[in-house]
Amino acid sequence: MAVTTIRKVSSYTLLALSCISVLIFFLFFLGGSETDAKGNTVYEYTGTLLYWTYALFLVTISATLIFACKNFASSFQTNSRGALVSIGGLVAFLALLAITYAIGSGEPIKGLNEASQSYNTSGWLKVTDMWLYSIYVLFFLTIGAAIWGGISKALKR
Repeated sequence: MAVTTIRKVSSYTLLALSCISVLIFFLFFLGGSETDAKGNTVYEYTGTLLYWTYALFLVTISATLIFACKNFASSFQTNSRGALVSIGGLVAFLALLAITYAIGSGEPIKGLNEASQSYNTSGWLKVTDMWLYSIYVLFFLTIGAAIWGGISKALKR
């Protein structure tokens, strides 16, 4: 009975959020626009789209953190070693971010326009490098895991 209720609630929530997202998407593109002095198209409902995206992001992060903490607490009671191993992945990810931030370059980029100069600081440049290097490392780890999984599955036969 509880699984059916949970499935219904999650299905209705997904449907409602999807419908609102599609409506805001159409409102953004069909709700009107004007051309500014530089010839760029400025959409009327850009703020609405951005705020909806921020709200969805906040809900997603909140739900992820709540369910992760709940899952950790329940798994810690039944299998404490497994729960601590799951924390190891989070610690490894945070270490990856710290290492890639440390090796990132903070040297300002020359030749940028005035609008970009506010982000041409050492901190922002190191954060950008951190995300790029982390993406590279995680991409190669994903490829390696896929290859390792295929090889180990073939060897078990």
